[in-house]
Amino acid sequence: MRDPVLIWFLVGIGLMLLEFVAPGLVVFFFGVGALVVSLASYLGLVDSLFGQMLLFSVVSILSIFLLRTYVKSWFVGDSSDSDDEMRNEFVGKVVKVVREIPGGLEEGRVELKGADWKACSDKPHIVGDMVKVTARDGLVLTVKSAE
Repeated sequence: MRDPVLIWFLVGIGLMLLEFVAPGLVVFFFGVGALVVSLASYLGLVDSLFGQMLLFSVVSILSIFLLRTYVKSWFVGDSSDSDDEMRNEFVGKVVKVVREIPGGLEEGRVELKGADWKACSDKPHIVGDMVKVTARDGLVLTVKSAE
């Protein structure tokens, strides 16, 4: 199996599938580069290994810089509105402490909607305390006494 068209095609498909394992929409564009080389080899536009590697490098790098942001919006979407909605959805909820929150910078755990969340507070809270969510930063909730 020394057919460069088939080799570049299989490498391209493999790299595109690898994107599912290592998301970030970078490996995908190396797959695009390999598919372009496969097509160019099939059409007889590039024959030498040096030419194929050069075309692969140029197409991959250019597609990452020129298309990544545009294509990423297709797969990821614009999540800024939904992030704000989810962040606000948690604020004000009363939750139960399931692992002690020592206070300060150390984290404990609370239960919210059936899942354990990391939580921090400026004051300590023991297991079983009911606390109120005041903010959310990523996967960490800030809580205070529910009074």
